[in-house]
Amino acid sequence: MASDPTRRNTGSVPARQAWWTVHDPDVELQHLWGEVSRLFERASVEPAEVPRSWMPVAEEEDRGDAYVVRAELPGIPRERVAVELDGKELHISGSVDESGEGGALSRRKGSFSYGIRVPGDVNTEGIKANLRDGVLTVILPKSGEPARRAIEIGVTDN
Repeated sequence: MASDPTRRNTGSVPARQAWWTVHDPDVELQHLWGEVSRLFERASVEPAEVPRSWMPVAEEEDRGDAYVVRAELPGIPRERVAVELDGKELHISGSVDESGEGGALSRRKGSFSYGIRVPGDVNTEGIKANLRDGVLTVILPKSGEPARRAIEIGVTDN
């Protein structure tokens, strides 16, 4: 008869226990519910007028000849967005202020930032950034020496 490795105990190593005896689902659920409740309590206590930081939704792509980063910045004018490459660190930051009258709609107010480490060397002179239809696209051509450079955001008419 083959021995069951979960029940064998030689004395030096404790026998394994089934996962449900170690983790009580009721306790885990109560803990999770408590954490969610505390999160909502903190959010409801903060005044709506306080500027908050947020991170835009973004994606990165390696096209072979260049790294491409796209970030969703709906309704934010290019004058309020800064794009900078510092060595291999790309930083996108800015601010938004949608203050206005009326209380029916949620208004965004505060600063935003997004950063990514570029995996390879970039030709800093060939970097392009465009903001169109609420999507910022930064194209970082490969090769070149790591350096720091502010990147101007252009306008496309398409």
